[in-house]
Amino acid sequence: MRWVTGLLLLLLIAPAYSQQRMNGEEFSENLKSKCRLRFDREIVEKIESAGIVESKVEGRNYYSAEFTLKIREARKEVEARVNVYCSAQGNSPETPKSSATPRDQIEQEDSGGRYYRHVAWQRNTSGINWKGQVAHIDALHGDGTVLPMNFYLACLRVEGNVCLQIDVQPPRTATGKVHSVIMRMIGRIGYFD
Repeated sequence: MRWVTGLLLLLLIAPAYSQQRMNGEEFSENLKSKCRLRFDREIVEKIESAGIVESKVEGRNYYSAEFTLKIREARKEVEARVNVYCSAQGNSPETPKSSATPRDQIEQEDSGGRYYRHVAWQRNTSGINWKGQVAHIDALHGDGTVLPMNFYLACLRVEGNVCLQIDVQPPRTATGKVHSVIMRMIGRIGYFD
């Protein structure tokens, strides 16, 4: 019985050690090597000051990197939780560019469920060496209720199917300043072949 308890404990602890903790510069270099992306120095500094940085490879080919940015809005501090994901470079043959838009991905993820996210808008966007689209989700509908959201999904039309999910907390903070900070961050992302 003790070995079963020990095995369960090991299974719960092991995933925590598979995540890497690193500073903003290491994080940026890791993201560049895995997804061919790079954030500018201002964003890297903000990542360091937020202090929440982790990256992991899930499965063989899928890379995910998460960090939190703090945005000062009036007298309140807002958090933007950012998840960058892509097909990890070097682990598989060339991954073709995805033609799915952010709205398509959201609709596909929500299809068949009791809940769905409302896409308020979708726009073309671009950054350094890439073009793509970004969608803004403002609400979650289901079971007769509507919950506010402030969520962005940006997808780059590049090899590796690179996307960013940006979840602003608290969700009711959908102000112009928060929106401009998020869009500026997206526009400053560089993609390297």
